[in-house]
Amino acid sequence: MGTAQSEKASSSKEAQHEGQEVSDPTHNRRKQMDPELLQTKAQAEKDLILRTISEIHQNEEKENLYPTLFLKMETLSKNFTQLLLLEKSCPRGWETLVRKSWHQYGPEEKGHLIESQDLFSPSPGTQEEPQLVILYGAAGTGKSSLARHVSRAWGQGRLYRDRFQQVFFFSCRELAQCQQLSLAELIAQGQTVPTAPIRQILAQPEKLLFILDGIDEPAWVLEGQNPELCLHWSQTQPVHMLLGSLLGKSVLPGASFLLTARTTALQRLIPSLRRPRWVEVLGFSESGRKEYFNKYFPKKRKAIQAFSLVQSDPVLSTLCLVPWVSWLVCTCLSQQMEQGGHLSLTSQTTTTLCLKYLSQSIQGQHLETQLRALCSVAAEGICRRRTLFSESDLRKQGLAQADMATFLKIGVLQQQPGSLSCSFAHLCLQEFFAAMACVFRDAVERCGDIEKDRIVETLIEVYGIHALFEAPTIHFLFGLLSEQGVNAMKTVFNSQLPLLTPWELLGKARALPQHQHLCSLGLFHCLYEIQNKKFVTQVIHSVLSKRVHDPTFMTHTVFQTNVRHLVIQTNVELLVVTFCIKFCRYVKRLQLNRDGQQGPTLNAPTLVLSRWTPTTNASWFILFSNIIYNKSLKELDLSGNPLSHSAVKSLCCTLRHPGCHLRALWLVKCGLTSSHCLTLASALRNCSRLAELDLQLNDLGDDGVRLLCEVLRKPFCNLSILW
Repeated sequence: MGTAQSEKASSSKEAQHEGQEVSDPTHNRRKQMDPELLQTKAQAEKDLILRTISEIHQNEEKENLYPTLFLKMETLSKNFTQLLLLEKSCPRGWETLVRKSWHQYGPEEKGHLIESQDLFSPSPGTQEEPQLVILYGAAGTGKSSLARHVSRAWGQGRLYRDRFQQVFFFSCRELAQCQQLSLAELIAQGQTVPTAPIRQILAQPEKLLFILDGIDEPAWVLEGQNPELCLHWSQTQPVHMLLGSLLGKSVLPGASFLLTARTTALQRLIPSLRRPRWVEVLGFSESGRKEYFNKYFPKKRKAIQAFSLVQSDPVLSTLCLVPWVSWLVCTCLSQQMEQGGHLSLTSQTTTTLCLKYLSQSIQGQHLETQLRALCSVAAEGICRRRTLFSESDLRKQGLAQADMATFLKIGVLQQQPGSLSCSFAHLCLQEFFAAMACVFRDAVERCGDIEKDRIVETLIEVYGIHALFEAPTIHFLFGLLSEQGVNAMKTVFNSQLPLLTPWELLGKARALPQHQHLCSLGLFHCLYEIQNKKFVTQVIHSVLSKRVHDPTFMTHTVFQTNVRHLVIQTNVELLVVTFCIKFCRYVKRLQLNRDGQQGPTLNAPTLVLSRWTPTTNASWFILFSNIIYNKSLKELDLSGNPLSHSAVKSLCCTLRHPGCHLRALWLVKCGLTSSHCLTLASALRNCSRLAELDLQLNDLGDDGVRLLCEVLRKPFCNLSILW
C-alpha cells in the first residue's frame, strides 16, 4: 500500500551479551513518558483498550456500520503499492539559480525514476553504494509506507539481503517519547528478525541499515558527538544524542541509513549530513492508483464500483494519485457501501474530502463537544510535534475514556500495537483537526497551545517560514475558510464561524520579514483549496506580477524578468498550478519544458513549467481543460513533449472550444505524424482564433502536409503562420 499509515515496529527483543540481558526498552520508555502512572492504572488502561477493540468486533455485525479502520490499514500496509520515485543529485529548490540557459539541465539534475530495490544501488557515475538515502516529498505521498515496505521486504528475504545482515526500523514519533536509550536498547527495539547477540550485530557495521521514519517530525537537533566522548553501547544517553552520533558517524561509521522527511531543509536538524542520495516520493502512478483500489476493496465488484466512480471525475481521479487521498476516498466510499446508500463523492479538494469523511463517520451522533476537544488535542500535538497521545493527554483536553472509545470505533483514532498510546488514523488527519481548531470563533482563547490571535505566527514557529505554505495544516486552514468549508463545518458544529478571513490569514504571513517566500508551489495548493475566484485572482496577479526570489519559484537570470519558472513533477501539482493561473491576468504565455527544446524568444509575460517525470494522457487532459477558460493566455509552447493521439485529441477539443483564446501554438519536436495532422486539420476548420502554428521537427509526411494546406485554403481558417 502507498499511504503513510501508523504501524508499530516489531516488539522489543532481548539483546544478550556475555550472559547479561539488556533491560526491556519498552518498560523503560513507559516509566520515562509517564512516571506518575502506577502499574495498576496502566493495566486498567490496557484492559479498557482491549475491551474497546473487542466491542468493535462484537458490534460490527450488529449496529456498527463503520469498518475498523486500524485493522483495515494494518492489512493494507502489508500489500505495498509501488510508488513513483525520482532520484536526483539534489532535491527540488536546490538547483543553481544562475545558468547559461534554464533549459540546459544535465541528466543527474533532471533525475530519473527508480524502483524501491534501487534505493541503495551503486551510483551510475562512480559505482559507489550510498550510505545515506533520504526519501522526501509532500505530505501523504507514501514515504512511511515505503520505509516500512523496505523493512518488511528485507525481513521476508525479498530485498537487500545481500547488502544488509540487519535492518532496524524506527518511527521517530515513537522514539521521541523516549528520554534515554542505550545503543543496545535501540537496536533491540528496532529489530525485525530474531535477536542476535549485540557483539555479533556490531561486529560488521557496514552490514547494518537503520531506517528512521519521520526524522523531521520531533523537535530535536541531531548533533553528532565527538568520537572520544561516545558512551559504551550498554550505557544510556538522550535519544537525540544517540541518533546524532549514529548519523554523524561517531558511532558505527560504516552503517547505512534510510531517512524519510517532508522537508529538504535537514541541515539544521542534522548538521553532520553528508552526501545523501535524494529520492523524491511522488505518490502513485495511474496504474498504482488502480492497484491500490483493488487492494483496499477485497471484493472485485466493490473495487470496480469505487474506481469507476473516481475515474468519472477527472479532478477526484487526479487527487487520488496522492496515496493518503486515495485512502480517504476509499474510506468514504467504503462507509457508503456499509450504509447501503448510493455512492456519491463530489468533493474537489482535500479539505472537503476530509469534511465528508468526518460527517459520514459521525452521522447520527451528537459529538460536537467531543470533536472540539479532539481538535484541541490535534492542535497541541502539532505545536509540540507530537503524534502519539496517552489517555491522560486526551483527558486534559476534556475527552473521557468513553470518548476515546468512540473515536477508536469510528476510526478517527487508532490504537498503537503493543502500546497504550493512540494516534490519529493519519498524520494529515491530525493536521486537518488542528486546522479546525484554528477557526472556532466561539471557542476558548486558546486552541491547545495555539493562541487565537497568533495562529499564523504559531504555525510559522512550528513549520518554519520556508515550509509554511507546504504544511497541510495551512492548506486545510485555507480550505476551511472557503465557502464550501464554512458550510460543511456548520453541518458538523452547528454554530461556529471562521476566525480569520482569507486576507487576514495571508496578511499575517506577508507581514513577516521573510515575506518573499510567500511565492511558492505550496501557496498554489492553498489557493486551490480555497476555490475563491476573486481571492485567487487578486493573490495570483499580485504574486506573478512582482519580481520574487524563491528557490522553488525562480526568476530566470538570462531572459526577461517577466519570465517565471516552476518545477512540477506530478499531475496534482499540474492541477493546482493550472487552476490558479486560470485566474491570472498576468500570464500571457505558458511553456511546458520537457527535454530542453526551446521555443521562440520569450517576449510576453511567461510561466515556464519544468517537468521531467512522464507526462500522461491524464496530464494533458488536466492542462488543456484548465486553459479553456483562461482569457489572458494567448500562447502555448509544448515543444519537446511527445504527444500521443489521445493528447492531440484533447488539445484539439480545447482549440475548438469557444472559450479558448489561444492565438499561437508551438508543437516543435512533439513526435507528430501524418495521422496527427488529420486531427489537427479538423480542429483548424473550427478554430477561429489560432493565428500561428509551429510543427517543425515532426515527421508529418507529404500526406500530413497536404491535409494542413487544404485547411489553409479555406476562407474560415484564420491561421496566418504555419511553420
